[in-house]
Amino acid sequence: MRGPFQRFASSTLPFWLLAAAALALFAAIRAHRLPLAELRGDEATYVAMAASLARDGDLAFAAPDRRWAEARGGVALILERTARGVHYSKPVLYPLLAAPFLAIAGEAGLIAFNLLVLGLALLLARALLVRVAAGARVTEALLTFACASALVPYLVWRMAETLQVALALAGLSLALAAERGASGPAQGAVARLLAARHAPLAGALLLGLLIGLREPHAAVAAVPVLAALGGRRWRRAAAAAAAVAAGYLLVLALTWATTGALNPYKAERATFNAATGYPAGEDAARALARFGTDEAWATSMLDVRPVWQGERTAYAVLYFFVGRHSGLIAYFPAALLLGALALGARDRVAWAGLAGFAGLAAFYLVWWPANYFGGETFVGNRYLLAAYPCLLLALPRLPSRRALAAVWGVAAIAGASALASVVRAGELDPTSQSHAHAGLFRLLPYESSASNIDGRRDRYWSGDFVRFVDPYARADEWSFELAAGDPAAEIELATVWEGDPTTWLVTCDAPRATLVVSDWRRTRRFPLTAHGAGSGGPVEVDLAPAWRVHPFWWSDGRPARARLVRFALEVPGGGFASARLRYLGRRRLPTGFAREVEAVTLPEEIPVPLEAAPRVRLRVRNGGDWTWRSDDALPVQAGVRWLPFDASARPVEMRVPLPRPVAPGEQLELEVPLTPPAAGTYRVLVDLVLEDVAWFGDRVGEPLAEGRIEVRLRTTSESAGPATASEAPR
Repeated sequence: MRGPFQRFASSTLPFWLLAAAALALFAAIRAHRLPLAELRGDEATYVAMAASLARDGDLAFAAPDRRWAEARGGVALILERTARGVHYSKPVLYPLLAAPFLAIAGEAGLIAFNLLVLGLALLLARALLVRVAAGARVTEALLTFACASALVPYLVWRMAETLQVALALAGLSLALAAERGASGPAQGAVARLLAARHAPLAGALLLGLLIGLREPHAAVAAVPVLAALGGRRWRRAAAAAAAVAAGYLLVLALTWATTGALNPYKAERATFNAATGYPAGEDAARALARFGTDEAWATSMLDVRPVWQGERTAYAVLYFFVGRHSGLIAYFPAALLLGALALGARDRVAWAGLAGFAGLAAFYLVWWPANYFGGETFVGNRYLLAAYPCLLLALPRLPSRRALAAVWGVAAIAGASALASVVRAGELDPTSQSHAHAGLFRLLPYESSASNIDGRRDRYWSGDFVRFVDPYARADEWSFELAAGDPAAEIELATVWEGDPTTWLVTCDAPRATLVVSDWRRTRRFPLTAHGAGSGGPVEVDLAPAWRVHPFWWSDGRPARARLVRFALEVPGGGFASARLRYLGRRRLPTGFAREVEAVTLPEEIPVPLEAAPRVRLRVRNGGDWTWRSDDALPVQAGVRWLPFDASARPVEMRVPLPRPVAPGEQLELEVPLTPPAAGTYRVLVDLVLEDVAWFGDRVGEPLAEGRIEVRLRTTSESAGPATASEAPR
């Protein structure tokens, strides 16, 4: 006789509890991020499309649409220009179906729509799976399929991904119903629907609609056709193919009727936000001129062509299984189990399902390897979601309870790691990727193929590409900062030159500090050289060989060597300190600081408050052997040092960027404003400075200009124009 524990373990209740735990975990992660969440990109565009349909019944982007976007804080929207004007540029099926729900319940109605379509699809899938296994096993398999994966997060993503999964589930269930015939009379309305004569055609029609949401889904739609061909049922295969084509043509017709384009991915597209101007209203002409350009806010024309890049595909396959943002093991552990069962099954339907899954994966891994992962701003590989049902619905038998439990074990590890990462990094990174900055995900490979994902922190320093992977480094325009006690900051560095040594210029505000640099091969510690109250200097790091080499979008077809490097700052006793790092690549610090200048005389006094800051007019010639430029990781700028004679006051430094690069032998004219920090008497030095290295005057013996200035309070009767320093021969 079985005891209570055995009865509990053999029931379906444990799987329901696991599903509830998964939902609770996701709710906890979502609640932690929710106050900082915002609409952007694809999700913003889908919501805007549904709102436009509910408001004025069209998908044209006009003044009301602009007002809606501006009321939301100027969200980024993806638009297109067609023969009928400017329209939204995303597949129309999702907003057409979801608009009534938004009209009734607002934006929450889109989540209700997602729940409804996925729930109905799961009912159809259950009715099909009952034909190959007992009811309890079916429930357990479906709970594992839906909840031990990245499928749940997309329920609250107000975009087409959930609809894609629902269409694949429902379409395959109906289309494969004839291949998985019931052994007895159909029981229940859903079972009778599967047993209906035209169920396979209805399913194929739904799969045609699925292609209309993303054309590579044709691999999924081919599953029932392949299954029929495998059984030499030629008429069934032809009928399924015809129904798939009819569904796809229906979506094309709807797209043409609502936007004036057959395919939203083929029209001229551009991403706009409030900073660039929406193509409606007073600035319409300026905004429309941006379409088809390569400016920062515009996306390029999507031209799907076969691409063979063996190096990139090799890395993509690795990332497909264990990648930080889309790896099957972390996000879809059930897919590995189901795929293994399909491989071992001697069943043409199982092989057709496996072929559909593999076909869609191969499209992104081989045909289009630059964009296979589905976008790193999403959770898991969203491009793979529609193929996920292929592995479940085509199986001749379902996994064992023990195998399903193993899937839950992997999912639990990934989920716990995601929660820990969000708790640790959520305040620093409010995006959907806050789950991947610590724990398990931190150990996985990182992908950066996409060139225009909103929110990226990309830099092009010293001729190389630098991307800040996590929020632990504070990235400035030409440098980044670390804080002692923070987690190591992770940076992707990609170079087009051969070899591994790199130079990093470090400036720390603590006299004793150590820079810790790690890569896949080793961790190295670099004690910084003390300089007065601080420390720093150039640090040469011999990085581990790149294990990922292929062309990037920015490398002009040249193979780039990509590495992940981590930087941390340590000080004795665990105290607080910060350090600024500049990436110099293969460059070395310049040694020649020669320059020639026409001498100037500084004013003897400056009354404050200022009506206008006096200016020093300088003519300086570059007498060295390297170019001065301010827009560089090693910038040269004009600077003013205010050194107070009062020992209790603190020195103040100010900077003025050079207006242009100055090559060796060239002369530059510029004006440097003298803006005093406060009343008092100062020794003032005007000079050029190589940031974080040296003032030119300290290397050549004297600054460009020097003088004693008294900064005094202006009397009530005084009113004067701006003072100007006068030139004098030296």
